[in-house]
Amino acid sequence: MKALFFLFCFILVMVSFGIAQDDFIFHYDFNQETAGKPPSDPWQPTVAGEVVVEKFPDEINKSVRITDPDGGGGMALILDSPIKDKIISLEFKWLLKESSGSEAEVFYVLNQKCADNWSGVCIAMTTGPGAVLQYHDKVWGNSKKIVFDAWHNFKYVMDLKRLKYHLYYDEKEIVKNAEFRKYDGVKGIDKFNVANVGNGGTTFTMYFDDIVLYEGIDRPRPVKPMSMLTTRWSLIKTMN
Repeated sequence: MKALFFLFCFILVMVSFGIAQDDFIFHYDFNQETAGKPPSDPWQPTVAGEVVVEKFPDEINKSVRITDPDGGGGMALILDSPIKDKIISLEFKWLLKESSGSEAEVFYVLNQKCADNWSGVCIAMTTGPGAVLQYHDKVWGNSKKIVFDAWHNFKYVMDLKRLKYHLYYDEKEIVKNAEFRKYDGVKGIDKFNVANVGNGGTTFTMYFDDIVLYEGIDRPRPVKPMSMLTTRWSLIKTMN
């Protein structure tokens, strides 16, 4: 009987372990970060602008505020090696407080070998009271009008073999089979630019939260509290 009991416990543990595994490449909710300071490595804030963690929308659920006073403002994350020839999804939450000036970047996914920071999957926006989302598919196109002071959910589904992507905004597909921008001779993705990493001429305040990258189309089920960081550290290049 003891042998059967231990066998049952072993099977239960193994099954639980199998169910509990997740497949996030990275997952950042910033809840363990220090409010009033930039997000920690591997995120790389720009010198220009202000990039800080804030207790927003509340003390428990923190997010990153990015303010561009006119000369740029954003943060980047770089993988140790490119992800190639797979279906990869990126999700994040975004809130726009205010904006003015010329167009601004929202979130770009690209490769370090690209010609510039305005390559790959390019999602941007116009500014001002009538601000709208923009995407690049051979040329720039306008999409949804942005509602200020409200959280919006983004999802990019990227086919890294065909170099095409679908864009979902607040759970609705708004762009289908768009092409990566300026990707001749480049394979895979390894760089994630949040807001105005390589640009200026705009003023805005944006918030970002729950930035998640994973393989496939369906989001894995998290096995840890949302306040804990889940990352395949071997893929991330940290700043030393």
